[in-house]
Amino acid sequence: MSDDIDKMTLREKLSEADRLLRELVDHLDNGFTPKARNLSRTIQEHGTNEAQLTDMTIRQHAADLIDDNRFSERLFQKIGTLLYSIDQDVSAIQNEP
Repeated sequence: MSDDIDKMTLREKLSEADRLLRELVDHLDNGFTPKARNLSRTIQEHGTNEAQLTDMTIRQHAADLIDDNRFSERLFQKIGTLLYSIDQDVSAIQNEP
């Protein structure tokens, strides 16, 4: 991704960072957070009643959350890389004679 970023203009970097930030917020609001709340609610409702709540159910919910977290981390890393590059570009513009 670093090579792709180096070829982008500052405007393109800003637009891509904005797009990725919106994607991250949407993912967290509509994906990760509801799944985490659902798992918490499910555990609280069923407690230790093993007849209604199996280990496989918990494992599947946890695996989904882990996958969603990995996706969030990848987006966050891309955003960080873009923001660093944007900072470098802005600093270079400020230091021009």
